[in-house]
Amino acid sequence: MISVAILKKPTKNKGAIVKGVIILSKCDKTCELIPKLKEYYYLIERRGWEGMNDQKAADIKLVEDSRTLEETRKIFPEAILLDLAGGDFVDTEKFKPLNLKKEYTGIHISSWQRFKRHKLFVEGVSLLPEKKFIKFGHFPDGGSKEENELRRDILNLSKKLGANIEYLSNHLANNEGLPSESEEINILINKSKMGILTTKVEGLNRFKMECLAANIPVLVPKDASEPTKKYINDKTGVLFEPTPEGLAKAIEYVESNYSQFFPRDYLLSNTGVHNSLKKLKDVLNKLVEKEESKQNFDDIYWDGRNQGMLWGKKAIEEIKKTIKEVNLS
Repeated sequence: MISVAILKKPTKNKGAIVKGVIILSKCDKTCELIPKLKEYYYLIERRGWEGMNDQKAADIKLVEDSRTLEETRKIFPEAILLDLAGGDFVDTEKFKPLNLKKEYTGIHISSWQRFKRHKLFVEGVSLLPEKKFIKFGHFPDGGSKEENELRRDILNLSKKLGANIEYLSNHLANNEGLPSESEEINILINKSKMGILTTKVEGLNRFKMECLAANIPVLVPKDASEPTKKYINDKTGVLFEPTPEGLAKAIEYVESNYSQFFPRDYLLSNTGVHNSLKKLKDVLNKLVEKEESKQNFDDIYWDGRNQGMLWGKKAIEEIKKTIKEVNLS
């Protein structure tokens, strides 16, 4: 599905088009649907997954899987490559430490998709019934039959094993009523001692980065994809064996050695919205200098969250609308 974040709309200057900039998941497909797109926008490819960036139309590529950097550079020599992903743009002003009581040992936020391995989380924390956990996830398809069946199976498993988990979505059939705003998520994270991932194959997980920004260490499976494991080290969290016993052991280790973790300090030194936006602004401004344009992108902002993006038909409609507005000006 096409997704878009419009960072800056195109304008006109003395009758000439001054390009805007957008972040797109499918640059080539969008150019097919809107043939003159590159006349109005610089295109930034957002992969959002492991593997190689493959969009020919992209001016700038956010290379989520850094293992592919050299090969991507060979295949797309004209594109500008940045070793960044959506999670690198986590807003460290919105996700930050709060002086709140730790009500939960750990928090697990994962959408209701099977690759997230919800069963591993339930089985692992069921081995620690004296500890309390909180869990919820959004429904990517809005509460499809498959999503609700998965959620039902996990709730039944949790009850069967006696896992001490508070579910925020046990009475919901779709996303209505679930926390989605940064401030809400940040509070829940701050009420927890650690973030827990059980996913296997995806990109740089945003929930992980939000936990680190809030100064909460994160547990990530050893067999997760490389972008998902990125930034996890002895200052930020633990890579655990992807078994119930491995997860339980990692939880106990983090609790016993909590003072050794400094995730926010590490994140602020290496990534986060300020560092990542500076890198993006710098390459965009150099790009327009090369093209002798007077455009400037110092005012752009993006926090990498899905909530700030448009999807599918809405994405295409909004891009067409901005182009129409330029042509009418």
